[in-house]
Amino acid sequence: MKQKQIFIILGAAGIIFLLFWLAVITLVVKNIRGATSETSDPIVVDVTLCDEDASDLCIVTFGANNLNRMVIYFQLPNAGYAPFYVKADNRGTVSVYSCEVDKVATATTHAYCTGVRTPLGETIDIEVYTTDEDKLIARGTFLVSAIALATPISLPSEIPTEAPAQPEAPVATEAPITEVPITEVPIP
Repeated sequence: MKQKQIFIILGAAGIIFLLFWLAVITLVVKNIRGATSETSDPIVVDVTLCDEDASDLCIVTFGANNLNRMVIYFQLPNAGYAPFYVKADNRGTVSVYSCEVDKVATATTHAYCTGVRTPLGETIDIEVYTTDEDKLIARGTFLVSAIALATPISLPSEIPTEAPAQPEAPVATEAPITEVPITEVPIP
């Protein structure tokens, strides 16, 4: 009977020991998976104004379109940069700016975002998010000190049907040749 009790006690201790190690292994695997998913998140970079050595996402200029909406022009670090949108905070009001890659640019390393206009002389907090997973990838604070305005191009309303008269080129005239009498001079 004593042997049976010892066997049951050792069996119960063995099961508790196995459950303990199973819990430890489960926690370790869960932490490893959590660590790898955190490293796959993009690093949040600082958005700056572009300079000669700009290698990350940077702002080229602030502008306004013909609908009086603000346009923020970005320079992208590469042509395959993830699609994004911008949340801009001014005076506690957050506005969402939709962004498009500039298809006119040959290298497609420029994008522009359009949204609510921020008054001159005020700061704007910008956060850039990916469109596919809504992850924050960049942020920065800027003072809007100047805005490039869209200037309409006015074309003449009537196109002339005849070519304008070309001024005549001046004609070169030669001076009249006058004859000079030659006189003989005796040589002494």
